[in-house]
Amino acid sequence: MLKKIVLITAGGAIASFHAAFHAMYETLMRIAPGKFELVGARNGFTGLLNGDFVPICAEDICVDRAGSMIGSDRKLVDPKKIAEAVQKHNIHATIVMGGDNHLGEAARCWKDQQVNVVGYPKTMDGDLNSFITLGYETAVTVGSLAVRNHHSTAITFDRVFFVGLFGRDTDWVLTAVTAYGGGDFGIPCEQEYRWDYILEKIKAACRHNQERFGEAFAVIPYSEGARIQGVSLPPVGHCSMDDFGQVKLQPEWLGMDVHRLCKQAGLSAAHQSHTYDLRDNPPTETDKRLSAMAGARCMEMVLEGRFGNAVVFRPSGDFYEVGEAPLEEVAQKRAVLHTGYFDYETLKPTPAFIRDYGNLFRASLGEPPQKEDLVYPVMRKPRQSGGPAT
Repeated sequence: MLKKIVLITAGGAIASFHAAFHAMYETLMRIAPGKFELVGARNGFTGLLNGDFVPICAEDICVDRAGSMIGSDRKLVDPKKIAEAVQKHNIHATIVMGGDNHLGEAARCWKDQQVNVVGYPKTMDGDLNSFITLGYETAVTVGSLAVRNHHSTAITFDRVFFVGLFGRDTDWVLTAVTAYGGGDFGIPCEQEYRWDYILEKIKAACRHNQERFGEAFAVIPYSEGARIQGVSLPPVGHCSMDDFGQVKLQPEWLGMDVHRLCKQAGLSAAHQSHTYDLRDNPPTETDKRLSAMAGARCMEMVLEGRFGNAVVFRPSGDFYEVGEAPLEEVAQKRAVLHTGYFDYETLKPTPAFIRDYGNLFRASLGEPPQKEDLVYPVMRKPRQSGGPAT
């Protein structure tokens, strides 16, 4: 009986899992054909513990489909039980495709029980200790296009349009979406603000746009974990907990309350949250390319016995290359604060972010748009004093 190499997709889904599946399969067939059975654990670590496996075959893999064809869960694991399951089910190695929590769990399985495991750095939040994480580029692309599109309503009705985004603890998605969506500024989660500070920024953005384009509007992305003094939290009865004991955030609630506060200040407002569509849209070509690179390296690590490590990315020329680092290091969260990528006073991305991450987004989004690119052409023409644009 062939030993198994088991793929585990853990935690929240991303758009680009399947490109990695395909690359793992192809790499295994190229390097060690007929020596191992490649399977997926159905519904994450639960499938591994229960011995519930899905064969991974090239013809079943939809590289342009988001989510995970083998399922996922958010369960925490007991390293000893994982080691027992690996022994019981004839498993040679596991490839854990997860974020900070599950790569941290994989690190414990390696360190405490010597389970043969390697890691694939998955999170659309972009906040692992790797220059790039898989799923991030697609999430930013979807969010940025949404912010660009919401300029239509904001301009048409002279409104402040708030755009909710995933981002519990870090501002990587917010930073990129504010830049590449053309947001007037972004409301981050890594630092707390008073509502009156945010309100003054909103009024200044509306005045600025009115002076330039004749319409008092603003489009403002915000992180779902934004902490704003003066904004009401959901009642306890509306809250629930996830498997890690964290309160599930409700970006829709936050959007409704900043909407309410704007109206109290005499400003027309609207809001929409973009969360699961950051996960569920098809992956971009860039995200698929990066995911395939990571998948191939993961399989190489398994076949060459380099366990206890995870794939990382680093800049290389006009793109990126894969490397390796210990699982416990890659599982550490990276904050945006103090990187110089976002100005937490002006609430705007800095040129340093565009300089360092421009190659990641260029194929999907081009260069960051200027506000002139997002308004209607008539608004860019000189205006007659006291009259409409001509």
